[in-house]
Amino acid sequence: MANDRRCRCRTVRTTPAQPAAAAVPTTPEPPVRRWPHPVEGVEAARETDSALYYIRCALSYQNQLLAEIKTLLQELVERERNGMER
Repeated sequence: MANDRRCRCRTVRTTPAQPAAAAVPTTPEPPVRRWPHPVEGVEAARETDSALYYIRCALSYQNQLLAEIKTLLQELVERERNGMER
């Protein structure tokens, strides 16, 4: 572009694009492992499912108890505050 008094534009020089050599991976990808179907060892998974179910139930019961304890403690604090204000 020519240099014009009004816009003062400059010429822009571009460099040629580099070849796509960086797109080639430098390390080979690991081989893909496929699991046989149907999956063997389903019986072992069922045993752990029952153990996990037991643990889930126990944790749920414990969470319920903790929620009740929290509610009771909050009620005690409110009663204590109301008793001190009198």
